Amino acid sequence: MVFHAESNAIDDQAAAPAPGSVATSVPVPAPLHPANRTIEEPMARAPGVMPLTVRQVRVGDLTGLRHLDLLFRLNQPYAQLQPYHALRSGMRAAVPGLRGRRPAIVARSGDRLVGFAQFQPDGPDERWNLLAIGTAMGVYESAPVIEALLEHGARSAGLRGVKRLFAKVPRNYPIGEAFRRQVWAPFATETIYAAQPERQPAPEIRLLRPQQPADTWAIHQLSNSTVPKLVQDAEALTSHHWDVKPGKVDRGAIDTSGWLIEDGHLVIGYARITASVRACLVEIIYDHERRDLLPALVDEAIAIARRRSGARVYCAVRGYQAELATALGDRGFQPMFEQDLTIKYTTATVRLPVVEAVPFQLEVGEKIPQRVPTFLQGRSGDGATS
Repeated sequence: MVFHAESNAIDDQAAAPAPGSVATSVPVPAPLHPANRTIEEPMARAPGVMPLTVRQVRVGDLTGLRHLDLLFRLNQPYAQLQPYHALRSGMRAAVPGLRGRRPAIVARSGDRLVGFAQFQPDGPDERWNLLAIGTAMGVYESAPVIEALLEHGARSAGLRGVKRLFAKVPRNYPIGEAFRRQVWAPFATETIYAAQPERQPAPEIRLLRPQQPADTWAIHQLSNSTVPKLVQDAEALTSHHWDVKPGKVDRGAIDTSGWLIEDGHLVIGYARITASVRACLVEIIYDHERRDLLPALVDEAIAIARRRSGARVYCAVRGYQAELATALGDRGFQPMFEQDLTIKYTTATVRLPVVEAVPFQLEVGEKIPQRVPTFLQGRSGDGATS
């Protein structure tokens, strides 16, 4: 399974590229956070492997970005919303004014560029999401270069105060072992489902209503009640994650809208629709105690998605949403591939030495009688202030 750069669509018939193979794969999105300094570090890898220099991308590196043999676009299915070009993204990341918002790093061996990675900050804590990572190793093993890029990216993020880095790594990609060796820990799995556009009229929307600004907290509470604690701790989402800013879907634009089902004052089902002219994404969360409403929720969410964009519809189903996978399968969606949601922490637990308590006694003298303060008296001889 490969994300082809030409079509930017998921091809479930193609095989994943083997390590060291020469094949252009997957497109990518863009940009990142302020860099007040450039970290440049020579990294000597294992014996027999060429020494690498890993640093932030510069203008002189742009020519090398044209010759990447492998470019893995990891932020799926969101990567399907817009086209991505490593050269164009590298140009933006090399501009001093934009460098902070579009962090990108390269690995060089001598005068040759052999690796590229780009991150994007997200959320109020400016967490970093890995958007793309690629190499230009020809017939040589690319895993050491991937590891060097991941190691430098984590260090660079930590120096900027970032505590969490995230990456969505498809399970059949040959780069998974490099992530494991660099201690990117999986905390959930996702299966990406997709369906082709349909020309038939969409059903009427009866249960869902548009999200309003006042609904954000209720949607956040629904998410907390349905997502496992391990996943909540890893993602550390705030209620602002559920804010939406509707817009018009035109060329190059992305429109996001939220739709929900209520039972009294409680939100029991929610769908977020993200649409562009290239693709449409559907994200669904639901109360597991009200599975009876899931078919209607899925039907109306898909109908809204198809009205907003005539493109292919994608939906990411997590491992704890088995009922949603069944509902999508019943409606013609096909599973494309599985991916691990991984996290890398830039902070580490510090063990403090245990200090032995030393008991001691404190002798307390007799209480001094309270006196009325006055400016007319001097200082007494017994230590009391008058």
